[in-house]
Amino acid sequence: MGGAGEGAYARRPVQRFVVLLLVAGVLAVVGLGLSAPRSTGPAPLTSAASPTPGAVQETPASAVVETKLTPPTAPAAVVSAAPPPAPSADVSSRPEPAARSSQQLPLPTANPPAVSAPPAPMPAFDAAMNAVLAEGYPGGSLAVVRDGKLVYTRGYGFAKAGVAATPMTRYRQASVSKAVTGSLLAQLVTNGTLTMDLRVFPYLGVAPVDPRTNAITVRMLKDHTSGFAGDYFLFESRKAATFYGVASPPDPDTMVRWTAHYQLATDPGSTYHYNNTNYAILSRVIEKATGRAWIDLVRDMAKPFGIATWRLGTSLARPADEATYYEADTFKFGPSVFDSVPGTVETPYGAYDAASLNGAVALVSTVIDMARYDQGVAMGGIPAPELDAIPTKAGWSYTYVYNGSMPGQYTFVMRVWDGAHLTVMAGAFNHRDAGAIDETINGRILDAHRATTAWPAVDLFPNY
Repeated sequence: MGGAGEGAYARRPVQRFVVLLLVAGVLAVVGLGLSAPRSTGPAPLTSAASPTPGAVQETPASAVVETKLTPPTAPAAVVSAAPPPAPSADVSSRPEPAARSSQQLPLPTANPPAVSAPPAPMPAFDAAMNAVLAEGYPGGSLAVVRDGKLVYTRGYGFAKAGVAATPMTRYRQASVSKAVTGSLLAQLVTNGTLTMDLRVFPYLGVAPVDPRTNAITVRMLKDHTSGFAGDYFLFESRKAATFYGVASPPDPDTMVRWTAHYQLATDPGSTYHYNNTNYAILSRVIEKATGRAWIDLVRDMAKPFGIATWRLGTSLARPADEATYYEADTFKFGPSVFDSVPGTVETPYGAYDAASLNGAVALVSTVIDMARYDQGVAMGGIPAPELDAIPTKAGWSYTYVYNGSMPGQYTFVMRVWDGAHLTVMAGAFNHRDAGAIDETINGRILDAHRATTAWPAVDLFPNY
C-alpha cells in the first residue's frame, strides 16, 4: 500500500516491523518528530519562503506497520525496515526540540477522587500508561476495543488540578483530526460532492501571487504535496491580521488569502511536505462544497456509531469536561494571537487559533469516541481516510497508527489486526515533551498489546 508523495522525517528506526507509509495526506512514520516552521512573511516571486522554527510545534505521525505471519499461527517474523526516503527539502537548519527541562511541571497536588476500577484489570496497558505519567505527564485516558467490544477503559492521573482523568475526559485530538477529515473527504468524493482533481484556489475565488498555486488540487492538499513551505495558519494569524487591517485572529478565509501571498517551495504534486496549512484549506473547501461547518459534517458522519462527544476545539476556552493542557517548558509560553488576550500566554491557550485550523487539528473527543470512530473505519461503516482497502487476507497482520501532537497534547489511535482479532486502542495525554518521551508512547502501547494474552470477556460500550 501507499500513496503519492510518501515521505517522512523519521528520528529513529522502527524495529520488528516493516513500515509501509499510507497516503501522505494523513500519514507519516511511527515515532517521527517535525519542528513546525514559522515563515518570515510573504516571499518575493523569485524565491520560496524560508521557514524558521517557531515556538508552537506540531508533530504529524501516522503509519501502517504490516507483517506477514509465517505460518499464520506463529509470531510475526522479524523483518528489517527499509530506511525512509530522504526529505525533499533541506531540514538541516531545523533544530531538534530542546531537551526537556529537569524541572517538573506545576502538577496538581491534591489527590484525585477515587475512580471505580473496570471489571477486569489489564496490567500491561496500565503499566504502559503509568510509565508515561512517571515521566512527568499529568494525566491521560485510554480505551481498548477488541473485536468490536470495549473491553477496557480508564483514566490515569489528573485531567486538571484536583480532578482525576477519566474515560469521559475530553481532549483536543491534534493531528488525529486529519484522519477524521480524510474520512469525511472520502465520503464526499464517493457521493459526488467533491472530486479529488478540483483546483482549490480558483474554486475558493482566491488569486495567488504564484501562478503555480492555481494547480493545487484537493488530492494534493490531502497528500501534503501542495508545495506550501509554511504552516501559515498555525504561526501567522497576527501577521495576516495586521496586513489586512482586521482583528486577530482573522477568519479562515482571510488566512487562505494570506497563504496565497506565498511563493511555492516546490511544484504542486511533486514533493511531500507535511504542514497544517493543507488540511486547514481542505476544511474550507469542504465547507464551501457542502455549505456546512466541518464539525457538523463529521458529527453527522459519526453519529450512527454512537459518537456523541465530538466538538470543535477553541484556543481560549477551558471547558469543565476537558483536560487542561500543560506544555513542555521549551514551548510553554508564546505571544498571544488574540486581540482580546494581549501579551504572553500559555501556548495551548492563545498562541495559535485552533478553530481556524479546523479539520487539521481542532477536533475534541473522548478516547472512547475515538475508538468508536476507528472501529467504524475498520468495519467499513466510516470511510477509511487512506482510501485503501484494509488487508484481512489469511496469514497477514497489520497495525495502523495515527498520532497527534500539539502544545500540551499527545494523542494516538492504533488498530491491530493479528490475523484473527481486531484491536483498536485510543489514548490521549494532556502534555507532551515535544521530543524523546513522546516517541516512546507508540512502542509502549503496542508492547502492551503484544504482552496481553488474556482479554476481558466484557463489553463496556453500553456504560458510555
